Amino acid sequence: MNPSYFRIKLGKKDAVKRLTAWVGQAAKEQIDTEFTQAVPVSLNNSGQWKGDCLYMYENNGWTVFEDLSGGFSFMNVESWQEFAQNDPLVVAGYNDAVLYAELVVIENGAVVKNFVYCDDMPEDNINQGTAFNEIAHWAAVASFVDEDDLVYSDSGTVLIF
Repeated sequence: MNPSYFRIKLGKKDAVKRLTAWVGQAAKEQIDTEFTQAVPVSLNNSGQWKGDCLYMYENNGWTVFEDLSGGFSFMNVESWQEFAQNDPLVVAGYNDAVLYAELVVIENGAVVKNFVYCDDMPEDNINQGTAFNEIAHWAAVASFVDEDDLVYSDSGTVLIF
């Protein structure tokens, strides 16, 4: 599995506005869909991603962006701070096929956790911050992602950049 998402404590309208300003463009397509169709509507006729694809929905005051195509992976923490501004942000994901995981947590504009684990490049591993001290291995991030109650919706919107 390789689930990956970021979620920000903003309503959907404000979160999309922030996202488009941050990436510097509006989405080429916005497709309201069911969760089971999020990937199929993100692919072209050749089975390739149409672009950077996010499945988006609001849950309990957070807007969640599930990164379907991987276009928002491997971003530096300063870029996430720019997106978050002063709003709470959680970036989390893992890939159990290559033993990779990341967790970034930003509160009030400050990074309280910056964790990156890559089995293939241990020299690039990072474990910084004073929060989430239980996160010290990729499997802990996987558990965090799998247990995050805010990350799931039967229906949402696919944004394609």
